[in-house]
Amino acid sequence: MSTRRIYSRRDFLKAVGVGIGAGGVMLGCGRSVSLTQTPPSPEATLPTGEKADVIFTNGSILTVDAVNSVAQAVAVKGEKILYTGSNHDVESLAADQTKRINLNGRAITPGLIDPHLHFRVWGLQNTYNTPFMPPDVKDIPSLQIALADHLKGLKPGDWVMGFYIGLSDKLIPTKQDLDPVSKDNPVFIMHIGGHWGTANSAAMQIAGVTNNTASPQGGIIEKNNGELTGVFYNHRAMDVVRINAPSISQDQITTAILDTQKAMAACGITSFHDNNVRSVEDISTYQQMTRDGLLYLRNDLYLTLEWPSDLDKVAQMQPMDDAITRFAGYKFLIDGQGPTSYCHQPHTGVEYRLPTWDPDQFKEVIKSMHDTGLQICVHCIGDAATDLTLDAYEAAMNANPRSDPRHRIEHAILTTPAATQKMKDLGVAVCTQPAFIYLFGEGWETLFGSERMERIMVTREWLDAGVHVSISSDAPSTPLYYPQATLAGAISRYSMKDKVIGADQALTFTEALRAHTIEGAYAGHHEDTTGSLEPGKYADLVVWPGDPSKMSLSELAQCSTVDMTMVGGKFVYEAE
Repeated sequence: MSTRRIYSRRDFLKAVGVGIGAGGVMLGCGRSVSLTQTPPSPEATLPTGEKADVIFTNGSILTVDAVNSVAQAVAVKGEKILYTGSNHDVESLAADQTKRINLNGRAITPGLIDPHLHFRVWGLQNTYNTPFMPPDVKDIPSLQIALADHLKGLKPGDWVMGFYIGLSDKLIPTKQDLDPVSKDNPVFIMHIGGHWGTANSAAMQIAGVTNNTASPQGGIIEKNNGELTGVFYNHRAMDVVRINAPSISQDQITTAILDTQKAMAACGITSFHDNNVRSVEDISTYQQMTRDGLLYLRNDLYLTLEWPSDLDKVAQMQPMDDAITRFAGYKFLIDGQGPTSYCHQPHTGVEYRLPTWDPDQFKEVIKSMHDTGLQICVHCIGDAATDLTLDAYEAAMNANPRSDPRHRIEHAILTTPAATQKMKDLGVAVCTQPAFIYLFGEGWETLFGSERMERIMVTREWLDAGVHVSISSDAPSTPLYYPQATLAGAISRYSMKDKVIGADQALTFTEALRAHTIEGAYAGHHEDTTGSLEPGKYADLVVWPGDPSKMSLSELAQCSTVDMTMVGGKFVYEAE
């Protein structure tokens, strides 16, 4: 029986030439973080008659309040922040039983918020799914060797569901690459981004896919001269095959969520939004885990509505607005990823005119979901995808005006200047993923061309226009799941080949930190309770091993674990 290798971040970083030790670079060695000078902490009234449960002193408390105040110390009582200010003032709030923590110059920030990732899917990456990743898998021959080795531990007929990130000799594997080593087992291997995958002949036979099978609306079943290649683009096409794979049990989902929670707490995440919950049962699992006291990271859940038939799930949803778990709304995809991004002008991918929903039907569905009173998130890669989504939001909001619906655009990789203004006018929030620039920047330049690359992820333009911008990992669509890489990517905008893409769109450290804290809270309507270290807000905070505002970009990008993570006044992670 083969031994499954557990894929790790370190494996990936080694494979792509990212240094782990001294001198290693990921996002620009030697560049210093641009830190906006912050004023001293404003005068605040010390609470009277109250004593803290925990105090942190002798540090740099980056409060992320309205003026980005920096304090020396912070006091916590129960679930909430009691006070931030000087060492002297905070010490006056201590009692005999108060836990005292000397930071010794380390920094505290608000808990980091990841407002777009696929939480439960991340936890399945080394269990239900099989990683075919660097350094072991780097091209078609090594993929074939790894697949053959994995199959030694399986019985004929057992499925293999896997993922890869990139191959040096071929952009996308085909059935011809998989069939020679997998005749007796159905195989479906996705790109890590999750928007295209390859099936072998055995999997397609089980799914009933033949050369005569038509592509579904919004998806592509690829054929070459009428012959299946085994490649499926966009979720709707991929579902034709993967719906036949063994289902994932709720026990597996529970384990995946718990494993991911532990990993996220270790890198300073205190809140997340799962933007790819694809079943009512999975939503219910999150909710029950909260009732059972198993979840401690705050989470907003968005049910993905992939097919028109998925709309039937809406009536089955049970609301939940707990301090930990909230059913927040609905997620749609209106295009795919790179090769199938929906754009106004052609690109070098597979198809640029492929919205995943019929545009008229999409607008009707957006209106009906807007009328539920909940939020809507829409995955948009191309500029036409964003424009269609904004038009749908505008029509829905005009037909049924609501106070601050705060609908969202997810990713917004390529957008127009007109879209920026419309985002501002409609109060639409943007959630984007700067680490994508590192992983996919060169590929995007090939796909879109140098002129359109000037409009890739225009974070500076959005901020200057007054659009609310949050940043996230989109894990596991990138192995750079930890928020420190996201922060560094927003500041540097370095590609894997050390090319700065859109230097004029770079954020300062302070702006990036706000985008990963208070703006993440804003994206979920939580800015009054989380996202900054202000009295009365939840004590969701992170103790860093140093001061991130003074780290080089290289140091920041490689600082993938923190010293302590606190959620609601309770320590949920402490470094050993």
